[in-house]
Amino acid sequence: MTYVGQGTVLIEMDGLRILTDPALKRWIGPLRRFGELPDPALRRHIDVVLISHLHLDHLDTPSLKLLPKSAVVIGPPHMARTVSRIGFKTVVETRRDTSLHFGELEVLAVHAKHTRRRWVVSPPTDPLGFIVQGSSTIYFAGDTGLFDGMDNLHARIDVALLPIETWGVRPPEGRHLSPRTAAHALTLLRPRIAVPIHWGTLYVPGSTYAGKQANYAWFQRTRRRPEEFAELAAQSAPGVEVRLLEPGESLSVAPAPPSDDPQ
Repeated sequence: MTYVGQGTVLIEMDGLRILTDPALKRWIGPLRRFGELPDPALRRHIDVVLISHLHLDHLDTPSLKLLPKSAVVIGPPHMARTVSRIGFKTVVETRRDTSLHFGELEVLAVHAKHTRRRWVVSPPTDPLGFIVQGSSTIYFAGDTGLFDGMDNLHARIDVALLPIETWGVRPPEGRHLSPRTAAHALTLLRPRIAVPIHWGTLYVPGSTYAGKQANYAWFQRTRRRPEEFAELAAQSAPGVEVRLLEPGESLSVAPAPPSDDPQ
């Protein structure tokens, strides 16, 4: 898997390429990307696109336009109209606790605790996380806070992709995971490996972080979030391996032996 930035991760498993919440452009709505743009090769030959919720930094139509229209796009209700207009041939609206199958992979939509509207006047729709199960089991949390039942999402998770930041000064507690609450989530999820995502990518031009020095200060501030998460995780869930990936970096994970105890 490759951490592309923000909530975007490329998962390559069992012959399929899955991209989560594509944010691939220099500008994502009013937000600007910090650093280099993603390698164009990352967006080629995508089989499945997972959309966790409808906020602009997770359902970005200019980014979706860059992807092959043969990809299957999966997301929550009220997504299909927006995505179909871009030209995707297969768009599937799903709800939590619903499974879809693609080749050897199963994609299970699960609960997420986050705000439910794209715009103030748009209809509410439930945000989602996804569990992708094949030779390994990957949990992509989308945007979420801690929620009841997180400890029963799946019997075995090999890799948990957990957000630890927003594009603001600090994650609003309850609607996002922070380094502290993401570390606590590891005690509930019990994954083999945890990868922090949703950090160090987008900022608001003209805000406190605008300007060259301020951009650097913002980046340095958010850059410390993964290390903070790793330190807290070592205290609360010492059995979980934390892997820190810079945007653009990849991680290869060997499947766990079937006899491993998921607890």
